[in-house]
Amino acid sequence: MRPLLFLLFATAVLHAESINLPTVLRLAGAETIQVKRAEEKLAEAQAEEQQRVLAFLPTLTVGAGYRNHQGALQDVVGTMLEVDKHSYNLGATAGFDLSIGEAVYRRLAAKQKAVAASKEVAAQKLAMQVRAAMAYFDLVRAQASIGVAQEAVNISRDYGKQVMSAVEAGVAFKGDALKVDVQTKRNEVELERARGLVKQASVALAEALRLDPSGALIAADTEPKALELVDTSVAVKGMIDKALAARPELARELATITAVKAERDAVVKGQWVPTLTAQAFGGALDGGIGGATQGLRDSADYFVGFGWKIGAGGLFDKGRRRAAESRLRQAELNEQQTKESITADVVAAVERAKALASEVKAAREAVKAAEENNKLSRSRQEFAVGIVLETVVSEQDLTRARLEYLEAVTAHNAAQFALQQTLGAVE
Repeated sequence: MRPLLFLLFATAVLHAESINLPTVLRLAGAETIQVKRAEEKLAEAQAEEQQRVLAFLPTLTVGAGYRNHQGALQDVVGTMLEVDKHSYNLGATAGFDLSIGEAVYRRLAAKQKAVAASKEVAAQKLAMQVRAAMAYFDLVRAQASIGVAQEAVNISRDYGKQVMSAVEAGVAFKGDALKVDVQTKRNEVELERARGLVKQASVALAEALRLDPSGALIAADTEPKALELVDTSVAVKGMIDKALAARPELARELATITAVKAERDAVVKGQWVPTLTAQAFGGALDGGIGGATQGLRDSADYFVGFGWKIGAGGLFDKGRRRAAESRLRQAELNEQQTKESITADVVAAVERAKALASEVKAAREAVKAAEENNKLSRSRQEFAVGIVLETVVSEQDLTRARLEYLEAVTAHNAAQFALQQTLGAVE
């Protein structure tokens, strides 16, 4: 699109706000729902990790208790007594009940789950940046299409004036003027359609960025320019290796495997480490017979023990062990599937980028040829050698070639960003 036409278009839109590609990428990496949802998953995983740390610390209970007994009670030698007594206490109790082995492995698993969640955030940011970039490219193409359509209208209008002058001078047929007028009307229809597509592209970009769709967005770039973000001449094997090392999706799967392994070890190995139970009470105790009391006195009580749980949820629980092993195998299969998917993505993205680069080159040559043909047709018509239909067709070919070039560049840029995503980065 010509700069002047772009300026006229921008000032014609009320509440229009200019936006460039870096801003689009920044907003897409922070404001979208998908990214925020992934960030909340990360917060949840980090909170779970903190809970696993607290499992190694004792719990503290502060309070008071009252106890009353009336009636029969048996003493240590078996004699039955009639007893009326009561007691109450004030103090704090520290309790500790920990399956040490399982707690250690669960702590490691929680830590790796937090790592996996952070990689998911990175993956979502990457995907949303590419989606937003493609929406931005569509907006640039739509705006540039207005310039092409407007130029087509101007050309056909000017040519129509020339033909009408020739008709009035008696050197051309009125039917020729009507042919040009029909083409002008068609061009005007295409111009209105192009304006509508700009509005649609603006809404699509605003939606991708979670901005108010009622406020029009104007792309800062006046026309699509072919971007070369990735050198497609590099060996595909090297690109695949780079993608496998950088893609956050694979890092997420590897962290998940480590977490599931730790959970498996908690079941297989952790159960052989005894559970430690400890309790300590410190405070004051008072009581007596009937309604009498003897006053508060210092009181302390301690208990320490350890043991193993056998059966369900403990040692020799084969079902629990098999379930843990199955979850690990599933995680490993997911990792293998992700590797294969990334490999296929890289190969497909490279081939598409190469094909579209060739398409851009061919489309550029087609525009040059159409421009030259249009000039020749206009020259022939000026010397009364050509016919009106020939000039009209050449103008149609020129417009179509320009629009196809815009489409080719837009698709090429989208392919370059998609390829960059498959390699694990968007810059």
